[in-house]
Amino acid sequence: MSDTAENTEGLITFDDTLDITMAATYFEKFTEMLNQHKSIVLDGEGIERIDGAGLQLLLGFFKAAESLHVTIKWQMCSEVLIKSAKLSGLSNSLAID
Repeated sequence: MSDTAENTEGLITFDDTLDITMAATYFEKFTEMLNQHKSIVLDGEGIERIDGAGLQLLLGFFKAAESLHVTIKWQMCSEVLIKSAKLSGLSNSLAID
């Protein structure tokens, strides 16, 4: 996780796995980023495995950001992430179009 040069956005880059084993780690990153009240950019290009827990975590993150008026956008999404979001019906909720 790193900040952009302008320090107005936060960047979260995902590893290859976003599943139940990584939920606590990403929850901490998400919470830290939301507490900064900056726009957030997600890089999901490297995600090769995602499960229901990972999708739920992302959905909760997007809902929390919305309630705090924090903007989230995707920089890149892997095919696995796109397919999983579509299959679960979460593409719109996760802003994956």
